[in-house]
This record gives sequence, structure tokens and C-alpha cells, in this order.
Amino acid sequence: MSETLLLVVVLIAVAAAGAGALFLVQNSSRGKRSAAARETADSILRQADKDAEARLEAAGLEAKLKLEAAEARIEEEAQQRAREIEEQRLEIERRDRDLRHRVAFAEEKTREAMAREAAAAELQGQAEKARAEAASLVASHRARLEQIAGYTTREAKDELRREMELEARREAAASIIRIQEEARERAAEEARWITTQAIQRVAYSQYAETTVTIVTLPSDEMKGRIIGREGRNIRAIEMACGIDLIIDDTPQSIILSSFDPSRRIVAKLAIEKLVEDGRIHPARIEEVIAKVREEFDRTMSEQGETAAFELGLQDLNPKLFRMAGRLAYLTFHGQSLLDHSKEVASVGSNMAALLSARAEIVRRAAFLHKIGFADDANRDRSPLVLSAEIPQRLGEPEAVVHCIQALYGIVAPRTVEAVLLQAAETAAVARPGAQKDMLEDFLQRLAKLEEIARGFRGVREAYAVRAGKEIRVIVSAEDVSDKETLWLSKDIAGRIEKEVDYPGQLRVSVIRETRSVDFAM
Repeated sequence: MSETLLLVVVLIAVAAAGAGALFLVQNSSRGKRSAAARETADSILRQADKDAEARLEAAGLEAKLKLEAAEARIEEEAQQRAREIEEQRLEIERRDRDLRHRVAFAEEKTREAMAREAAAAELQGQAEKARAEAASLVASHRARLEQIAGYTTREAKDELRREMELEARREAAASIIRIQEEARERAAEEARWITTQAIQRVAYSQYAETTVTIVTLPSDEMKGRIIGREGRNIRAIEMACGIDLIIDDTPQSIILSSFDPSRRIVAKLAIEKLVEDGRIHPARIEEVIAKVREEFDRTMSEQGETAAFELGLQDLNPKLFRMAGRLAYLTFHGQSLLDHSKEVASVGSNMAALLSARAEIVRRAAFLHKIGFADDANRDRSPLVLSAEIPQRLGEPEAVVHCIQALYGIVAPRTVEAVLLQAAETAAVARPGAQKDMLEDFLQRLAKLEEIARGFRGVREAYAVRAGKEIRVIVSAEDVSDKETLWLSKDIAGRIEKEVDYPGQLRVSVIRETRSVDFAM
């Protein structure tokens, strides 16, 4: 028991000693860490003091350098200012010397002027004295002359003035007459020269339009195929194109007859395509002619565009290109309207260039002055009025529209360009070989026949064929009955008799066709 107690006491003593030793060790370690921290803090403070001293020294050095730079700059500016002040002082001194010299020169000139003025006053006095003496002598001489002649001075002056006025009037009248004659001769000569020069620059050939077109065939056997069974192919071509198809003994060729060149061209192209394709029957003929007409419309646009580009008119409305291309297949006094328009444009622009006028305005107006003839949608209106309205509607300048209006008498000409267009039109029409009056009258008569026929109700198309000996009228089966076709032909014939002069006999053929088409699938 005692041993156990002793053991317990020993253990407690050992534990207490261990705890005291541990406490002493911990206190010793904490003291060492505190000492290390104090030493680190002192080191940091010493380093901070060193850095602060280094920065302070650097800032002082930088401030010193800036101060020295500022002092140097101020010194340089002060020296520059001193130099400028010195230069200004020298300039002021120079100007002062110049001013003194000028003042001295002015004073000297003033003295000379005063001396001259005194001399001039003395001379003026002498001159006044001499004039007085001369006036006295003139008065005495005049009195003696009046006494000798029996006229006073005023009467003599009036008489002399009257004689001089009469002589001057006679000379002035003669001069005016001479100048007027010279001006008229010079104006006429100048106008002839300008017109000659303008026409000379235009190199259009003179030619006559024909009313037939020859189509070459690969063989005579093809004629039979074009004729078709009982002539049905020929009738289909004639009705679709509005032409006369003539087949005679001429080898390997057929003749297309029509006063309208565009119809002959369409028929010629269609026949060539049919011959090349080999399928020739009424349905195929109508199909090919429809396609050819579409292609022909594009061709007309290209022709109009080409003609406009030749004249430098690239900015026209595209509709005007197509209408201008159609003019190539219409005639004016036997000449293509497109060629006529190009000729007038060339003559007019040359005249404008020679007279320093606006050649561009004259050229545009001349190119478009017949454009109304190509308007198929308004056949009941005057093509001359349409020629002025269409360019205005399609955005042409007012100056161009005015020239066309003045050409046709719609308005009075207000510009030089309008007068030049009239002169160019007259020159182009009046030149030798330009007019083919008989052919033109014939074509106008055929066009009038077609216009009369189209004016009746139910008429779908009308064609003047056989050189004007027949008017072929195609009517709509829905609008005109078989019985009405008889009266329609009589009505058309009666109106033609009243309104158109024509030689011989004219045949009116009214055609009404009913066609039923179906497809087997």
C-alpha cells in the first residue's frame, strides 16, 4: 500500500516536473519567436529608412535637374526675346530712316510743285492775255466778214449745220443700205455654208425601198411543202403574217409581198426556220411565227440601241430603244424612218456645233422626232403629237420636248436648238434623192386601208395585200357571226370608197375562222 502510494506520489512528481519543464520550454520558444519578430521588424524599419532616404535623394536630384532645365529654358527664351527685341529695334530704326528720307523727298517735291505752280500761273496769265487779244482780233475779223457777206455768225452756222446734216443723212442712208445688203448676202452665204458643211458630214446613201422580199430555198421540192395540202400552209402564213406569198417559176426561191417591211422580215425568218426544221403545217407555222415575232422585238430593240449609241445617246429610256428600232421598218418618203432620224440628228448636231449651240439637245430631239410613228397602241392619234408626248412621258429634258413641239407647230420656237432642228429636217428632206413621193403616197394609202378596217367592231387584224388590191380582214369568231361578216365586208368597202382614192378595184375579204384544239394524253 505504501509502495503503491509512493509510486503514485513519484508519478505525480514526475508529471509535475514534466509539466514545468514543458512550460519552461514553451516560454523559452515564445521568447525566441518574439525576439526574431522584433529583429525582423527592426530590419524592415531600417530597410524602409534606407529606401525613404534613397527616394528622397532621387526626388531631390530630379527636382534639381528639372530646376536646371527650367532655368536653361528661361535663359534661352530670355535670349530669344532679347534677339527679337534687338531685331525690332533695328527694324524701327530702319523704318525711321526711310521715313525721314521720304519726308525729305516729299518736301523737295512740294517745293518743286510750288515752283511749277507759280510758273504755270504766270503762263496762264500770259495765255489769258493772248486769248483776250485773239478774241478781240476774231471779233473784229468776224464783224468785217459779216459786213462783207451780209450774214450774221448765227445765220452762217445754221446754214452750215443744215448742209452738214443733209450730207450726213445721205451718207448714212447709203451706208445703211450697203450694210444691210452686205449683211443679207453674208447671212445667206453663211447659212448656205453651214448647211453645206452639215450635209457634207452625213454620208447616208440614197436608196429606194421595195415592197417584196425574196426567200431562197434549198430545193424546188420545198416549194410543195410550203404550199401544203390544198394550199393550207400558204394561207396560214399569209393570215399569220399579213403578207402575200408568191410562188412562181423562179428556181429555189419564193417572193414575199407587203408594204410593211417588218411583216416581210417576220415572214422571211419564219419560213427559213420552218425550212430548217422540216415540220411545216398550220399549227407549227403559227408557233414559229409567234417565236419569230418575239425574237424580232428583241432585234428591233438592239437596232434602236445601236443607232442611238452611234449618235452618243446611251442614256435613253429602254422603251425608246425598241420604238426607235421599229422605225427601221417604217418609211418616210421612201426612206427608213430610223435612217431619216439619224440623218436629221447628224445634220442638226453639225449645224449646232458650227453655231456653238447645244448640239446634244438637237441630236436627241432629231433622233426622237419621228418616234410617234412607232407607237402601235395609239393608232387613232396623230403620230406627230405622239412624237412630242412620248419623250416627255419617258423623262426627256424639256429643251428636247420643246424642239419636237416647235418642229410640228405645237408651240412657237423659243430656242436656237428648235430652229436648228427645223432647218435640219428641211435639209434632210430636201436633199436630192431623199423623197420618193409616189412610193410614199402608195404606202400611206395602204396604211389608211388597214386603219379603216381596224376601226370596225370585232376586227382582230387587217392586212393590205396584193399591192393594195385586196384588204384582208381577220375577225374574232366570238364577236362576229357568219352572217355579220357579209355586212362587215360591205361596210368596210363603203367607207373605203368614201375616204380613200385608189385606182381600179379593191377587194375586201373578211375571214372568220373557228378552231377547236384538244390534246390526247
